[in-house]
Amino acid sequence: MKKLLLTSLLFISLNQLCNAGLVDAEVVFKTKYQAHTGGKALTTTIAGPQTIVEPGVEFPSDTSIAAIAAGKRGDSVTYQHNHETYYSVVDVDMYPMIIVGVNIGNDFIEFDYTDSGKFSRVFQNTYIFEFNNDSLPVDITSATIDRSVTTFPLTDDDVQFVGNQLSINVQGLPFNSDSFIRINVGAGDPGYAVGDTGPAGGWVFYVTDGGAHGLEAAPRNLQKYTWGCSDTNTGANGVDVNTGKQNTRAIIHTKCKHPGQVNDRVAAKLVSTYEHNGHNDWFLPSKDELNLIYSNLYLHDLGYFPRQTESYWSSTEVDATSAYVTHFTYTSDKEYGATNGIVFKDIALSIRPIRSF
Repeated sequence: MKKLLLTSLLFISLNQLCNAGLVDAEVVFKTKYQAHTGGKALTTTIAGPQTIVEPGVEFPSDTSIAAIAAGKRGDSVTYQHNHETYYSVVDVDMYPMIIVGVNIGNDFIEFDYTDSGKFSRVFQNTYIFEFNNDSLPVDITSATIDRSVTTFPLTDDDVQFVGNQLSINVQGLPFNSDSFIRINVGAGDPGYAVGDTGPAGGWVFYVTDGGAHGLEAAPRNLQKYTWGCSDTNTGANGVDVNTGKQNTRAIIHTKCKHPGQVNDRVAAKLVSTYEHNGHNDWFLPSKDELNLIYSNLYLHDLGYFPRQTESYWSSTEVDATSAYVTHFTYTSDKEYGATNGIVFKDIALSIRPIRSF
């Protein structure tokens, strides 16, 4: 393993993580340390992001080591210290330092002190990995010390993962050239729960696969609209969960040629043209999907629903003249079941779009 990363406090920026873990993440390191109590915290950035690959990406690379040793300029060689750019690690302003090797793989972070030439007496000495939540398609679910190989005297309290920051506190702990740290990192698909804000900014009301997939309702109601397609059988007869999308497509495909019910004046068309947070894949919920919105959101004061009694259109057709609705009636009984009705298609009722994720 190559060793030459100067570090007391590390900053890491991770982008484009894959669903399985940390592979394909881009990593940028910074170092920070405090030479004495009350002293100014010093920061060093080693330029040139590295992409994590199996079995792991090592910092720095062979090219970096050779170029730094020769004091040559290069994208993966340059670093900044207190806003000044340097091309060699031999600089008195860098002392005290800890020279360690860092290796990051799909599910681990390692520190190797084998080539430590100088040992720091700094007062602030914490490794910090900060993950960019905006670009993470996975969640960091755990960070634990691998005690089968770690020789550094870390305790569980020294490793903390809060929000998007993993902190490894080594302040005041003894180490030598035999010291080694391995942190096992767990990562997986984002797990949503009922009531969470969904990936499109709506209200999650149904989840599968441990929260990786499910359904979310739009943040608020749209304007009241008719179901449309009076005297027309559209074939939108799906009742179950995960049939609302096909119902909506069937209604739109029919084009509703009945006089006074043109395609762009029906609820399904209104919902399909709705856009929120860059997402335009919304549809009218089926009867069972609408019932879940009532049970999982409305009865729990979630979703910004009006508190007066409202009837909402489902996408489930009964016949050529009518379709199913769900009556949203508030009660303190959280187990109260949804009440469904059948209403003529030319009546204007409330609408709440949904989408799958």
